[in-house]
Amino acid sequence: MTIPHLAYPLRTNILKLFGMKCGTRVRVRKGVTFDEPWNVTADDLVVFGDNAIVRAGEPIEIGKRCVISQNAMLVTVVGDSQTLGNTKRRAAITIEDDVWIATDALVMPGSHIESGVVVGARAMVDGRLPNWTICTGEPAAPRTPRVLYGQN
Repeated sequence: MTIPHLAYPLRTNILKLFGMKCGTRVRVRKGVTFDEPWNVTADDLVVFGDNAIVRAGEPIEIGKRCVISQNAMLVTVVGDSQTLGNTKRRAAITIEDDVWIATDALVMPGSHIESGVVVGARAMVDGRLPNWTICTGEPAAPRTPRVLYGQN
């Protein structure tokens, strides 16, 4: 059975049946994969773009008005490079309000993305990003402040 592209309520309700905690108007686009949705909390107005990947072996908390763009990855368990993958690095991910994680970005275990951050396309987040900045690179680092014109 193929679920229509704009079947947001259906996808969200299926994820809720598997334990995902969703706020109002959460949008899960076609092709998004969750391995353990019971570890994911998405607050109001969160959008998961096409083919985003959410590997939630540990808790993932996403604040209000956030976008996880297409092909972005949120990963809470990875092999540790210091031990050549023999041990696992496991930690929760926290994404605060008004964050945009752009296409093909990778968010590693233990990352904390503060309010208002824009993570650039193909960036790798490994650690904490300060609020209201635009961050790019591998690992992602603040490049410039994020300014919203017309708001006081």
